[in-house]
Order: sequence, then C-alpha cells, then structure tokens
Amino acid sequence: METKLLSLPENDANIRYVLGKKGKNNLLVICLNPSTADAYAHDGTTNNVEKIAKANGFDGWVLFNVSPQRTPHPKHLPKTENETVLKENLNFLDTFVLKNEFQVANVLLAWGNTITSFQHPYLLKYSTFILERLKKYELNYWCIKLTDKGHPFHPASQAINRYIGKVEDIVLKPFNTISYLKKVSSK
Repeated sequence: METKLLSLPENDANIRYVLGKKGKNNLLVICLNPSTADAYAHDGTTNNVEKIAKANGFDGWVLFNVSPQRTPHPKHLPKTENETVLKENLNFLDTFVLKNEFQVANVLLAWGNTITSFQHPYLLKYSTFILERLKKYELNYWCIKLTDKGHPFHPASQAINRYIGKVEDIVLKPFNTISYLKKVSSK
C-alpha cells in the first residue's frame, strides 16, 4: 500500500508527532493528541481537519498535537507527563516550522476544554510551551470558535455535529495568542 500522508513516525501505535498532506497552501493544525489516523487512513478528526482546511482555502494541512501520545480517548492519556516525549514533540514542531517545507503561515489551534483536565495538568503547560515556541515565527493564528471556557474548539466529529453544524461551512476566526497566554498563565 502506498503512503498517502506524511506521518512521523509512520507506524507507531503509541506516538505520532506529525501527520499531513502537503499542498501549495498549507494549514498547520495543533490539536490535543493523536487518535487512530496514520499514513494510510484518516480518523474523524483528520477528516474534519482536511474539510476545514479546504473550506478555508488551504489545499494542504499538517497536524501536530499538544501531546504526541496516541489514544482515541484523551482521558486515557498518561496521568503524569513524559517529559522526554513532550520535549521531543516541541522539537519536531520547531524543526518543522523552521524548515518550513510546507510553507506554513497559518495555524489553526484546536485543542478544546480537555486541555485543562485535572487528570492531565501537563497538557495546558505544554500548549503554552508550543505557543511560546511559535512566537518567533510570523504566523497567523486561527480557531474554529472558542469553547465556553475560552479554549480553541476541537474538530472532533461529534463536537462539530453537535455545536457547529456542517464542517464544510466552518469559517476560521482569528485567535489572539497573546490574550490567551495571559489568560491561562494567570490561573
């Protein structure tokens, strides 16, 4: 079977740092954690990511996550952080944006309220690390919408269907990373 998507690593049931489909105009997307999608198959979130990208004028996309640890259910993420894995994730993101092979200028932030899970306090910390790392690049930040708690909405199929409507009709909204970082660092 031919690889259809960029996936790093390509076949690892536990970790995924990068997943994407290169186009001429690419959207960098940062969600919470990878589920089942890989180089050969989409899952509900990556299906929606691709549709959202297309609806907003992007013919390619690359997906990173706050945590690279795979699970279709974020509640099953490890209770304590794996500092080595999370630092490696930051390094992959930094290297990817620095090399800019996808010529990324736009970033969709999309991790949802689970980022503040009491079971996984490291997730919010690492989302702020990601935003701090990306500050040095001139990027435009977007979200689908804000959650009731002020976090960038996650593109999970059930959430989109329940709270948004047709995924193809989503128009991205500007996201103010400076305000967001101030808000979450004051908690």
